[in-house]
Amino acid sequence: MQHPNAVSFRLATVFGMSPRMRLDLLVNDFTYRAVTDRCVTLFEGHFTRNYLHVRDVARVFLHALDRFDAMKGQIFNVGLSDANLSKRELCGVIRRHVPDFVVTEAPLGRDPDQRNYIVSNEKVERTGFRPATSLDDGIRELLKGFALLSNARYGNV
Repeated sequence: MQHPNAVSFRLATVFGMSPRMRLDLLVNDFTYRAVTDRCVTLFEGHFTRNYLHVRDVARVFLHALDRFDAMKGQIFNVGLSDANLSKRELCGVIRRHVPDFVVTEAPLGRDPDQRNYIVSNEKVERTGFRPATSLDDGIRELLKGFALLSNARYGNV
């Protein structure tokens, strides 16, 4: 924040369909595994993260442009306030959409990604921003998208 004429966002773990989407991001990865493998093995399933749909990332940038004078010089967490979920809880949400999704937890081993945090998005919400796409809506979208990709002859996934 050495540039006082800027707005900074700390984005939650992003998810959702896109032309060059990343399957290594948690919601995308686990949903893809639910569709293709029907199972996942968790390492440190209690680790908690916050999530945000890719369209809401674009929306928060537009929101800041419209309110630049009020938001400049500040840092904002941006995510779904009802989605501070552990990896285990995330799998439970996905299982509501893919009932035969099997989740096991490894008794040994470490997740190389050691991020584990609960985020407050209250500050950006006080500016009037609320994400529009819920975790459930995003998972439904991913399921439809993965079904289309599996029927495509060529793809990036």
